[in-house]
Amino acid sequence: MQTKIPAVFMRGGTSRAVCFREEVLTAYPLPVRERIILAALGSPDVHGRQIDGLGGGISSLSKVVIVGRSTEADSDVTFTFGQVDVRTPHIDWSGTCGNMAAAVGPFAIDEGLIPALEPVTPVRVFVTNTGKRYIAHVPVCAGQAAVEGEYTIDGVPAPGACITLEYPDPGGSLGGTLLPTSLPCQQCELADSRVVTVSVVDAAIPTVFVRASELGADATQLAPALDAEPTLQQTLEEIRCRAAVLLGLTPSLEEAHEQFQHTPKVVLVAPPAAYLASSGRRVEAESIDLLARTISMRNTHRTVPGTVAMCTALAAQVEGTVVHEVARQTVAHNIRIGHPAGFMEVGATVSRRGGQWYAERVTTKRTARRIMEGAVLVPQKYLDGTVWFGAEKSDA
Repeated sequence: MQTKIPAVFMRGGTSRAVCFREEVLTAYPLPVRERIILAALGSPDVHGRQIDGLGGGISSLSKVVIVGRSTEADSDVTFTFGQVDVRTPHIDWSGTCGNMAAAVGPFAIDEGLIPALEPVTPVRVFVTNTGKRYIAHVPVCAGQAAVEGEYTIDGVPAPGACITLEYPDPGGSLGGTLLPTSLPCQQCELADSRVVTVSVVDAAIPTVFVRASELGADATQLAPALDAEPTLQQTLEEIRCRAAVLLGLTPSLEEAHEQFQHTPKVVLVAPPAAYLASSGRRVEAESIDLLARTISMRNTHRTVPGTVAMCTALAAQVEGTVVHEVARQTVAHNIRIGHPAGFMEVGATVSRRGGQWYAERVTTKRTARRIMEGAVLVPQKYLDGTVWFGAEKSDA
């Protein structure tokens, strides 16, 4: 027997997620709620395919979005994001997603959570994971979120309606500051006694940046080539886990590796250089301001997570970071980030007050599409806790 749970399948930017209304999931205890999400995505799958669900086998296609009505005067809806691990029965709620953030406004409008106002509806969103807010400016046509348009983003084949995301005060998603260690860069000692220079920056999502050259890596390579370098990937994961401990997310590298896979992110950065994007199109060095390759859930991201792009753009404005060091210095506030599928432009503004750096504002443009609506079918064993992948925590 299977139970129907109302849900919507959406693309936001270069990601996809199963989207639920908050009221649908809160009818279930948290452990049951998480198993419903696992069933919807098809996790865990030791083969890495999520063949028994709607996930796509990589981090950008294995996500959940939960949207509810906000009770606060300064926001219209709430957005809760979950990163669903492909191979294990784990959902990481510690961060958010800038790509799926683009889908929240259209979802809220089409679900009737807020009224549709033509030609553009501003949707004020409170992100429960981080305590931050943003405004999604959503084009509207005939009472629904517009889908068709002429705006294109690298990593999505078809153009769509342009959704502008505006993030005031995006710094300190963990409740701290833009530079959580107070340093624009610092030394990180690895288990093999190597010492590398990193920058830990927290805007939209905590991120640790390291120069590709310092690890002997080629930042013009695409995801499959970088994933095929196990030593490099192990080093990047160690750097990421050490940053998690430094940020106070966890006391141990082991727990960071298992329980905080989504946060922080780790990014290889390098000066602008020409390369062939995953589409086969040549990206010229003159068209970008820096190269970035993000590791997400232990795999190289096929584009760039929206939150990471925002953090990268802000880090490029902060003097002394490794990002600022490699970035082209002829631009003021719009940073073009070269990623495996092309590039993404992000508007970022920082200021310095009393010797401290502040993130004033960041803006991005994305597209989104409502792909399917109806219900996901959840086997009874996921609801009663007798799932095939092992004992679960109590539903009490």
